[in-house]
Amino acid sequence: WDAGTLLANTLAAGAGLKLPIRIVTGFSDSLVNQLLDLDTDREVALTLVAVGSSAVPAPDMPAAIEPLQLLTVPFSKTEVDYPAIRAMHAASTLTQDEVLSWRGAFSARAVPPSTGRLFPLEPLNAQKFPDTGLEHVIRLRGSSRAFAPEAITLAQVSIMLQQSTCGVPADCIDPFGATFTALYLIVNAVDELPSGTYVFHRERNALELLREGDFRHEAGHLGLGQELPAAASVNIFCLVEFSPILERFGNRGYRAAQLESAIIGGKVYLAAYGQRLGATGLTFFDDEVTQFFSPHAAGKSVMFLTAVGKPAKRRLGLQK
Repeated sequence: WDAGTLLANTLAAGAGLKLPIRIVTGFSDSLVNQLLDLDTDREVALTLVAVGSSAVPAPDMPAAIEPLQLLTVPFSKTEVDYPAIRAMHAASTLTQDEVLSWRGAFSARAVPPSTGRLFPLEPLNAQKFPDTGLEHVIRLRGSSRAFAPEAITLAQVSIMLQQSTCGVPADCIDPFGATFTALYLIVNAVDELPSGTYVFHRERNALELLREGDFRHEAGHLGLGQELPAAASVNIFCLVEFSPILERFGNRGYRAAQLESAIIGGKVYLAAYGQRLGATGLTFFDDEVTQFFSPHAAGKSVMFLTAVGKPAKRRLGLQK
């Protein structure tokens, strides 16, 4: 999650500076870890980020890679080992020979037709965009600890959904604009939208109402029984159907899908704070989220949850 939100900031900054940025998820793990001189029992390279462009061709790779030999200090005094994480990461590594065949297009399954009532999002209008500078938003972005019992607008939700799903420039998502991730929402308090559950149809730029009703209690339960998702104006869940992803990309596909969902969540963060709203990323009961949004979400797995609303106490730096 932290890597995804950091990459969302990087992509936003790159767009503001008109710098081309590409996320590289297919690389030789052992070579990169060796170059960075990492203790792979404790840390590993997760992704690479190529920034800028050059007309000068890359030199041939040397026969031997000399490690950087950087001095490091422990993050904390104590350490908790998670063998399952290390085992899964090892199972999703790529060798140098596997990298080229791993990269490429992903044939997403056809989007099922909508059967519920559609609520079109408001078109993006530059005049409605907040005037908060990107650097200011990135610097002040945090995680809200309480939400006010107030509604947000459909225009604000539209900006968050459209700006967070406009595409991720990555080697595993080709063509640009393709996606692994489907967005499901629990709407508690949004002007012009009935309270209920929704799925976002990006190609139609609309929200499909799945079930109408007050689901604040359910939102709180799904978010590990916390008050924040129950109090939020809207909860945005990133879900992924893994079968076609794993078939195309193998175990490495889990890394790629999780990273894209985290980037989308990070963009929702930025779009929320840019509009002087609050947001927070939360953990959840995985299987129960899928069950809650089923039958529409059957076969999908939840990757990320972002709760959004008006902060109960505005941060001074975001006041006009």
